[in-house]
Formats: sequence, C-alpha cells, structure tokens
Amino acid sequence: MNKSGLYILALLSVIVVSIITIPAYAEVTSLKTDASFYKGGGQITFSGTVLPTDPRTITILIFDPQNNYLVRSGIADSNDHFQIIIDTGSTDSSIQQEFKLKGTYNATAFVANKANGITVNFVFSPDGSPVLPSSPTSLTATAVSSTEIDLNWIAPVNTGGVQSLGYQIGRSTDGGTTWSTSVTTITSTTFADVGLTPNTSYMYKVYAVNQAGSSPPSNVTTASTLPTPGQTVTSGTTNTTNSSTPSLAELLQQRLADAQRLQQLLSGGNPTQPTTGSNPATSNNGNSQTVHLNETMNVNDVSSSHGVQQTASPSGNNSTQNNDANFNASLVIYPIISLAGVGIVVYIMYIRKKRNPSVDAVKVKKETIIPHEAPSNQNDDDNAMMILKNRLAKGEITVDEFKELRDELSEP
Repeated sequence: MNKSGLYILALLSVIVVSIITIPAYAEVTSLKTDASFYKGGGQITFSGTVLPTDPRTITILIFDPQNNYLVRSGIADSNDHFQIIIDTGSTDSSIQQEFKLKGTYNATAFVANKANGITVNFVFSPDGSPVLPSSPTSLTATAVSSTEIDLNWIAPVNTGGVQSLGYQIGRSTDGGTTWSTSVTTITSTTFADVGLTPNTSYMYKVYAVNQAGSSPPSNVTTASTLPTPGQTVTSGTTNTTNSSTPSLAELLQQRLADAQRLQQLLSGGNPTQPTTGSNPATSNNGNSQTVHLNETMNVNDVSSSHGVQQTASPSGNNSTQNNDANFNASLVIYPIISLAGVGIVVYIMYIRKKRNPSVDAVKVKKETIIPHEAPSNQNDDDNAMMILKNRLAKGEITVDEFKELRDELSEP
C-alpha cells in the first residue's frame, strides 16, 4: 500500500472514532420555575437538569403574551444541574421591554435544538394585580339517574397570581346555542347537577374564577339523563298518543251508541217510548219499522266505520239495559230464521236427490245389463244345436228331423 492509501485509512479511522466518542444531545431532562405568579420587580428563577454526556451550556427562550422573546443562557454544574435567574426590576432594557405586559408567559430550555426542549408557563403582572386564571381541563359528564348528571374536571395550572375563588358551570339544553351560567361559585372540582328533566341532553363547560374574573372555558362535554321507568327514549321529540286509534272504552261506547240509535229507529223515533201491545207485523207502523230496519242496518254500518257516536239515553240505567236487550234479540232472531230456512231447503234437496236417481244413472244400468243378456241367449242356442247333433250321430233322429228342428231353432 502506498503512502496516499495510508493517509486515507488514517483519516477514516479518525472520523469513525470521533463519531463514536461524540455524544448525541439529549437536551434538558427537567425544567421548572419557583412560582406560578410573579410581580413586577421580582426575580424569576428557572432550574433544571441535563445528562452527564450533554454539553454544559443551556439556552432559555422566554416569550411574552404577544410572542416577543428574550434569550438567556446558563451553565450546568458538576452535578448536571443548572439555574438561570432573571431580575424583572433590572435596568437592562431588554428585560424591561420583555416584562412589561400582564398575562401568561412561557419559557423553553434546550441544549442544541429548541424543538426538543422543555417548556413551562408562568403568569407575570407588572403592577402585581391578579390576572385571569388558565382554563380548567379534562371536563367529563356522567348521567347517574333520570334527574342527575355528575361533572368532574382538573384545576387550571395557573390561578392568576391569587387564590382561586372556585368554578362556575355553564349549561346548555339547545345544543350550545344558548348557555346559562351558575351564579354560585363551586370550590370543588366535582359537581352534581340535580333536578334535571329525564331523557334530556345537556351540554357543559367550566370556568375558573379569581379576583380578576373568569378564565376561558374548559372543553365542552355532553351527557343525557336516563329515562324514567317505562318511558320510551326519544330524540328531541315528545311522545304523543295517536288520536286516530280509538281505545277499547271508546269502541264499547261507540257500539252502545249505535245500538241505541237502532233501537230508536225500531221504536218509532223515541228510544224511551214503550212498545205497544199491537202486533207490528199486522199494522202499518210495523211495516214501516221493518223497512226502516233494513235500511238502517246499512246506514249504521257506514256510520260506525267513520266513528259516529251519539249521546246515551238520559232515562237511566234501566232504560239502557232494556234497549240493549231489545237490540240483542233483534240481531239474533233474524239470523236464526235465515239459517233455519237455508237448512230446510238443503234437507229437501238432499231427500229428493236420494229418492230420484238421475237419468244418466238409469242409462248406465241398462247399458251394463243388456250386454250380459245377449251372451246368455247365444249360449242356449249353441247347447241345443249340440244336443241335436249328438242325437243325429246316435241315430235317434233322422236327417230330415234334424233339419226341421234346426230351422225352428234359427227362427227368431
């Protein structure tokens, strides 16, 4: 190997050794402030840790509420701890320019790359007056009954420099279009909302409150109260009974009204008028009533199908019972008479059919008998001829006698 090759090999070895021995930056491992609220003129202390293999220099970027920033740096000690202090009462113009706004500040500490650093928030007030707290977080709502929903949330990180006065609950029943906020301040991070309407959806959000006012709202959450036993779950609508379907009581009342109307027609137009002793079948009034009955049955059927009702008779319970009895008798007698007449006609037709068989049956009988008689006569003639032939063969009769007897047998 020539000298140029040795130089290249040595250079590559140095590069590899350098890559192995130079540590990767792990950035800072922790960062915090010594308070969450600071007044103008006070000191803000940042502290944290780094890895033993990291460089010792740490950079902090501090941003005010309008995203103006201030850069400060520090050195980690032998125990890998660092501390950076900023005096807001300093005459340094950069510090005075940075810490002149009231609100929430954030600071990010890092070793080499800000994107891999750690960020903390704090509240600063130049005149020391409180600021609005930060928002509560992780609000949840759980329905525990038909009239109660329980709320839970996490307290805000910053209380605004003063002790928190508590929380207020925002509630909406129209999907967030309008909100009502509780007047009473709640000191706990839980709340039971009671006295609600069953099977109803509610939306909630929570505000933190201090002397400066209310914080921005938390996340919004929704829950629905449970339905009462036997109640049908609805989606924003109220259950109503279908008025087009009559109940059993209404059907019975309708039938009773129809019966009373029919009885009124049978009694000549007055349902309370007693029936006279005359025979309606032999009187003109009776014939008129019979005609009205046949016409009224159809009218009542049509009126019943359309739900026509009539007020019950004011004559009392006895009159109503009598009318019902007459109505039932009228409905039962006519169908029984009709069925009896049909039964009699059917019975007479059955007896006549049994006694008078049809002509076709007689013809079939004759046709089946006649073919059996012809073969019977033919067999008798054959037997006679056989006897004559035997007697001729034995010599008992002469040929002339045989011919004469044969001719007689052959005559019809």
